[in-house]
Amino acid sequence: MHAIRFHLRAPGGPQGADRPTPEAVRDGLEHGLLGPVRIEHARILAGPGTVDAVVFTLADHPLTAEAALAVACAELTGAAGPLRGWRVAHCALDSWVALGLHEPSHH
Repeated sequence: MHAIRFHLRAPGGPQGADRPTPEAVRDGLEHGLLGPVRIEHARILAGPGTVDAVVFTLADHPLTAEAALAVACAELTGAAGPLRGWRVAHCALDSWVALGLHEPSHH
């Protein structure tokens, strides 16, 4: 399982922007995923004009998961996507989780 973190921004900021539901974001991502990559779990926080998420994917390799989520985010924010016109500000492998640094330290 590989954690991919992404951040989306509405055009023009939060003023007047719709607040997408986490379910709509997840559905859009699943629709845009290519190949054997699948979403196992997603933590999606949607606010006015922003979406922050960590998506845990099932894929053979972390870079495969990262590339697939980048494509899915592009589809989500593309001309035919439910968040058309939004900008993908960040979409990358969560290095803290990948390196196991999310564990509490035991000092």
